[in-house]
Amino acid sequence: MKRAPVPGLLLSAAALLALARCATSGTPAPEPAAAAAPKASTPLAAGAADGGPSTHAVLLFEDANRAAQAQGKAPDNASLERKYEAARQADPRLAEADYNLGVLAERQGKREQAYALYRSALEKKPSLKPAAEALARITAEQGDIPSAMAQYLDIAQKFPDDASSRAAVAELYRLSSDHDRAQEWARAALIRDPKSVAAYRVMLRSDIDRKQYALAKLVALRALKLDDKDPEIYVALGEVQIAEGQPDKAILQFKKALEVKPDDRAALTHLAHLALLDQDYAAAESALKKLADTGGGTAEVQLALGVAYKGLGQPDKALAAYDLAEKLNPRLAGVYLDRGIVLQRSKGAPDRALEQYKRYVELLGGEQSLPGDSPVPALRREAEQALKARAEARKVEEQARTPAPAAAPQPPPKPGPTKP
Repeated sequence: MKRAPVPGLLLSAAALLALARCATSGTPAPEPAAAAAPKASTPLAAGAADGGPSTHAVLLFEDANRAAQAQGKAPDNASLERKYEAARQADPRLAEADYNLGVLAERQGKREQAYALYRSALEKKPSLKPAAEALARITAEQGDIPSAMAQYLDIAQKFPDDASSRAAVAELYRLSSDHDRAQEWARAALIRDPKSVAAYRVMLRSDIDRKQYALAKLVALRALKLDDKDPEIYVALGEVQIAEGQPDKAILQFKKALEVKPDDRAALTHLAHLALLDQDYAAAESALKKLADTGGGTAEVQLALGVAYKGLGQPDKALAAYDLAEKLNPRLAGVYLDRGIVLQRSKGAPDRALEQYKRYVELLGGEQSLPGDSPVPALRREAEQALKARAEARKVEEQARTPAPAAAPQPPPKPGPTKP
């Protein structure tokens, strides 16, 4: 049974919903395993005699690939870097070595280094499509959609039969809200590869964006026939169910996404969002902690985790989560509202709570920016009344402790006349 809304809960739930939408948007990223160990057929096909990489460099490259494949999902990036670097040093013309070094750098969060290595690989070998795709993907992730579009269009022109670049162009058009072109390029990708799940994902997302939910479900079913292990399709179906007012069915879809990918951030974020709205704080905490543990510990996630702890009656944990959220994003207004509520109602610190509400209002843009249903005015009155009552109680207590002034000594009575 749902309980009455509490201050701050809808704010943090809305922040989570925005985060969930971001988690499912963007251009398709290459699979790390394939990127870390591309086939060596290209360098092997050309020997040193015709201007290709030297045999020694190719052998070192193959050895590095075998090491990457043997290490599987727990690679020793440092040792792999040494192996690929040895291949590159043996023959700087080996563009694939630059590319793989870029993959390893990107895995470790070294985006600028990865970008430089991908560009070096492409300069050495303009036909190395994975390098061109990696450059375009990073450009899109940095928010430069026009430049990324130009890069993907160049790939599509150079590779007329390529489906993946056309699916990427379709996604960029979708992100630009040009759904007609998004659908057109997605269909172009499917013409070249009828099993392109990436193209179906773009069409699915485009249909959801346009609120064409019946068509979105049809596209999702077609995509699932091709790949029933794609978590994004289940997440998209869950979003359709939410839009149609069926949150219980949506939860089932998000759980299916987690069955195929236990750390799927979009599914976890949606589950946390629905749990917060339903004030199921234990379920919200579980999903949010998984999000944080899998690298999704954004300021919005920490804010929502604080709300969950507050609902579970754990104010100290809530305050710790708010502190971390503030470090991650000092301008996330909801942090100050929720922290103020905990300080006021759980820690008996209305004076500190008023400071938090003041900061919250400042970040929103002033009193005029407060929505009509904002809880802040009532919370401030409550805090001010508590401070006033505390001051009056302190005054009474001080008066009770102060001893009454001693009575002034009375002079002895004057003697009267003596009677005979």
